[in-house]
Amino acid sequence: MKIFLLFLFWALWFLSFSSRTILSPILPLIEDDFGISHTLAGGLFLSFFVGNTIAVFSSGFLSFRIGCKRSIFFSFLLLAASFFALKFAVTYYSFAGVLFFLGLGAGIYLPCAIPLITTIFEREYWGKVISFHETAASFSILAIPIITVFALRFFHWRSLFTLMGGACLIVTLFLMAFSPDPRSTKEEQVRLTSILRRKDFWIMTVLWIFCAIGSLGIYNIIPLYLIKERGIPMEAANTIFGFSRVGGFLGIIFIGFVMDRFNLKRILLFTLLATGLFTIGIAMAQAFWVLATMLLAQATFSVVFFPAGIVAISRLTHLSERTMFTGMLMGISSIVGPGLSPFILGLIADAWNFQVGILMMGVLTTLSCLLVKALREI
Repeated sequence: MKIFLLFLFWALWFLSFSSRTILSPILPLIEDDFGISHTLAGGLFLSFFVGNTIAVFSSGFLSFRIGCKRSIFFSFLLLAASFFALKFAVTYYSFAGVLFFLGLGAGIYLPCAIPLITTIFEREYWGKVISFHETAASFSILAIPIITVFALRFFHWRSLFTLMGGACLIVTLFLMAFSPDPRSTKEEQVRLTSILRRKDFWIMTVLWIFCAIGSLGIYNIIPLYLIKERGIPMEAANTIFGFSRVGGFLGIIFIGFVMDRFNLKRILLFTLLATGLFTIGIAMAQAFWVLATMLLAQATFSVVFFPAGIVAISRLTHLSERTMFTGMLMGISSIVGPGLSPFILGLIADAWNFQVGILMMGVLTTLSCLLVKALREI
């Protein structure tokens, strides 16, 4: 039963995370259909992550009142409804408005899932279990561009949202039928201020922000960069884009066996440093094969950070505070990282080009490594 539940949560995370990754491969088509600039295209991600941030901020309070299981159920109903609504949003502003609600649905899942997973499995298995769970996110990053290339041969890009909505409804039924629902007692509920006063909360938040920029922030504009600036045809660009994510999927499987044996702070430092340096490499690459190599390496290390980060959060917190700690961290990092960064990169691209923006993000990510030393031993 535990293995079945792990695969169920994997499927839930894959679909929830795919709400973040589905836009990027079709963003050039959205730009052309709506006749918008790179800045407004980046604004679609901002709309999504504003909703996402509100949801993750609220996840701790919501789960305390109705439980983690029911919170995830509610989030997937909202995800399904939003996916169906996207098919009929025919103007830029209505499309952005529905994306706000899609972000609301997507934001609740992970802060509520981590307490469930760490309750089902013993502490000594957290590294492997959380790493396996995180392969759902990296598989989404890998698979969605490739699925999109195939699907667009037969369907209009809006039909992808209908398929996603139907899948969300199906996994929701399995969740309600089989998942446990542990809850904190009233005496165990922690105050928000006690989380915000913790130094390790702010360190983990800043580290998460820069790896979120390196993974989803950069991810969301790469198709535009490849197609609009590098002149690569859309099908070829999305194929290259998708296969460059293979390293992240394999890396997350590998890191699960490493985390339980080696110093977690060193793993966080190494993955963050590599993310920053390879992001710089994407901006500096001129030859096509060098660019493809940098995309593969950057995608590998940027996503490998997250299972290590989740294990770090689990070790730094008790069950009663885990949802709120995770929700606050992901709320702040979502709006600043994958929310604002595509918008900022779009602004920079309209003024100069995407390369300048990617270079700046890479330098800032590399400098953020200095904060890891201040994190207490985990």
